[in-house]
Amino acid sequence: MQFFKFAVCGLILGVGTLAQAALDPQQALTQAPPLTLFEKWNAPIAPFKIFKHVYYVGTDNLSSVLIDTGAGLVLIDSGIAQSAPQIKANIERFGFKMTEIKYLLNSHARLDQAGGFAQLKQWSGAKLVASAANAEMLENGAATDFALGDQLPFPPVKVDVIIKDGEQIKLGRQTFTAHATPGHLPGATSWTTDIRHHFKNYRLIYADSLFTGGYYLLNNKNYPNIVADIQQTFKSLDAIQADIFLANKADRFEMKAKLAKLQAGDTYAFIDRDGLQHYVAKGKADFEQQLQDQLKEHPQAQP
Repeated sequence: MQFFKFAVCGLILGVGTLAQAALDPQQALTQAPPLTLFEKWNAPIAPFKIFKHVYYVGTDNLSSVLIDTGAGLVLIDSGIAQSAPQIKANIERFGFKMTEIKYLLNSHARLDQAGGFAQLKQWSGAKLVASAANAEMLENGAATDFALGDQLPFPPVKVDVIIKDGEQIKLGRQTFTAHATPGHLPGATSWTTDIRHHFKNYRLIYADSLFTGGYYLLNNKNYPNIVADIQQTFKSLDAIQADIFLANKADRFEMKAKLAKLQAGDTYAFIDRDGLQHYVAKGKADFEQQLQDQLKEHPQAQP
């Protein structure tokens, strides 16, 4: 029998049911994407090894990343509910067992990143880790989504560990640092960890979404600080120097193009030291254009 040693630094355990923040009925909501879009993103793709100890076990465009710490596995994000069997099968194709997963980490609590957690947690017995704001939505199945309301529900799941900005999860040889990157959702979280390879550390980031298309940015009653939060997120992410840039949608880190290079024999295909900064620059440009368009339409409003 193998024993797993792990440490949790500065965290709150045993969360239980969190208080739910009511949405303001006077705040207009954003129209949710059709379910067919998520079903398209959920198309299967063969799992592959990204880098030493790092595996892509998600779907065609819904990222799910597995990291072998030497003392158990850590899985980041879970796709939609229908992704869970694919993710399980992908993990097992590498010879791992679901019960080796010790932590499930969340980027943000929406259908396409969190829908599979309930099933994956049941199979693995792992602890689910999330920010406080994400935890609320994970536990109510996204009933209090500030932008979408309850348009995209997913199976509720209990959160075991609440983590704050800068706090860490340690397991085996890996330390995972949570970075609060709010804006897409108030609880949005990006994750970094260092991968040791050939006596060198490679910083890996799993970046959360920067997308705010369709959001009401001005005087949003459900999320008054959305503009300030997303602007701070751009600064926070831009300051991180990452060697391996991953994100919660495969197309955001050009996964297929890099995979083609990997399959052609380039073992460092996913080394992309400018990827995160390019991602931030594009997100910032799109956000600022959206903000300016809304200010032109409502010149009396203040961001």
